[in-house]
Amino acid sequence: MNDSNDLINLAGSCYKEMSCFSVMEVDFEHRCQLTMKVKHCNYIMNFFNYFEIMFCEIDIRSKLEERIITCLFGIIVIFLMIMIAHLVDKYIEPALKIISMKLYMSEYVAGVTLLSLGNSFADLIVNLMPIRDHAPLYTISLSNALAVILLSGGMICFLRPFKMNGHSVFRDLLFLMLAGEMTVYIIFTETKTTKLESISLALLYPIYLIIIFVDQNLLHEAIKTLYKQIDELQNEAYTHRRKGLIMAKLKKLHELEQETRIVVHNNSIIYRYNSSNLELYWRDYRKEMSNWEIRNIQKLDENITRNIFYNFNNPKNMFLFEEFLRALMPINIVDWKFSGWFHRTFLIIVSPIALFCVIFIPIVDYRQDKHGWSKLLNCTQIITNPLLCFVLIEAMYKNSYTKRYPVLSFANAKWTLWVTVPLAILVFVQSRTDRPPSYHIFFLTLTVCASMLFLIICATELEVLFCIIALVFHMTEDFVAACIRSMAGALADVIFNIHLTLHGYEKMAFAASLAAPIFLITVCIGIPCYFNAGVQRPESSHWAGP
Repeated sequence: MNDSNDLINLAGSCYKEMSCFSVMEVDFEHRCQLTMKVKHCNYIMNFFNYFEIMFCEIDIRSKLEERIITCLFGIIVIFLMIMIAHLVDKYIEPALKIISMKLYMSEYVAGVTLLSLGNSFADLIVNLMPIRDHAPLYTISLSNALAVILLSGGMICFLRPFKMNGHSVFRDLLFLMLAGEMTVYIIFTETKTTKLESISLALLYPIYLIIIFVDQNLLHEAIKTLYKQIDELQNEAYTHRRKGLIMAKLKKLHELEQETRIVVHNNSIIYRYNSSNLELYWRDYRKEMSNWEIRNIQKLDENITRNIFYNFNNPKNMFLFEEFLRALMPINIVDWKFSGWFHRTFLIIVSPIALFCVIFIPIVDYRQDKHGWSKLLNCTQIITNPLLCFVLIEAMYKNSYTKRYPVLSFANAKWTLWVTVPLAILVFVQSRTDRPPSYHIFFLTLTVCASMLFLIICATELEVLFCIIALVFHMTEDFVAACIRSMAGALADVIFNIHLTLHGYEKMAFAASLAAPIFLITVCIGIPCYFNAGVQRPESSHWAGP
């Protein structure tokens, strides 16, 4: 009897220590039982326990069935990437541009701060997730940074020619080299990584941001100095030398001012062909941009789009339900009418994702009529947005499953109704349908929080699915870390930056392509290593836990 109890205890301790990825090494008939007993399988999954779905729900019994299910997982990966692109297009990109304008940031500074943080914050969360506890974190982060620089930076330069500030680029490259050298030094100087070293590495990024803001202030001071010098020259007697100095300083002033502001571009951008006088109003990016150059970029007047339907004599709730139903339409009628069969197929595929997002995430976009305001829909989002966010965060934190699916609890989320319901009623009573209220910008809080949460969930699911696909094809851990995981982590950044480039914000996107790797190497390695006890043990063989 004692021997059997010892065997049970021994088996239980083995299940606690066993990695979920070792499930792939046993026969198919034993995988379901092993998946349900190994604690690590629940620990590394995010919203769905894919191993239990594969080997218990579907009951895979052969290699062919396993490959077919893997192909289905590949389709899910494509849908997740489409959702990332949709979140970037409709919600995150307009929100970041508005925040940059309100904070008076230049396009480059917005790229190295807001955009790079928005791109890489999901990677930080994934690095803190259980699936990365025993992963080669240094290899993943460095490969991810390399993928962002090469893929994102290369695509930006290919899609849109532009002039970048050489001093800023050189500064960012120096910081990138410093971050890489500091990381290598921490790894090879000792057999373990201490908490002090982890914090020192993570603090390099705030130092980088401080230098950027100091540099921006110095740029504003240089502009003020040029204004004074030009005023002094204007008061002098006219000479050819005075005229040349004024022209040179005006040219320099124009270049510096281009580096200190950001504008929201209108959708109609004019391009001129180099070899002729042909002019074309650009509707979409279907031409080779290497043969075109920007002739004029129209600055969007946010007051025009805000008040385009406003009339003081209109009722406050005019077309309330018509506007609500129109806002819920997942397919744009104009896009559908002027699209071919391929684009229409794409719109149909995206429509479930678009409908889900529009129900919960408010749109704040200066390019749209009324800045995307829909009175009834936005009032309901004041209630549903925080409720959904709390439910999803609690599900991710508890990491518990019922029949292979996550447990969604409203125990804590329901308390948000005490605040959101009265607030929604107040907004409904006070606001109008034909013009957004003056506090519409505060809806950006809901937009950014929900969009980033969905982005983190998509990035985590991509990580898990890529790992499972790699294991099915018997790829090594180093290969998966250097290629598959890094590609999964860089996909969101690449989609994000390419989309901005196509809309005329190539400087911001290129700046983020340089700043995001600095964040990946410093913060995305330093903070997880501070909380990961595995790398702090003596004789740790690699960057993550043993």
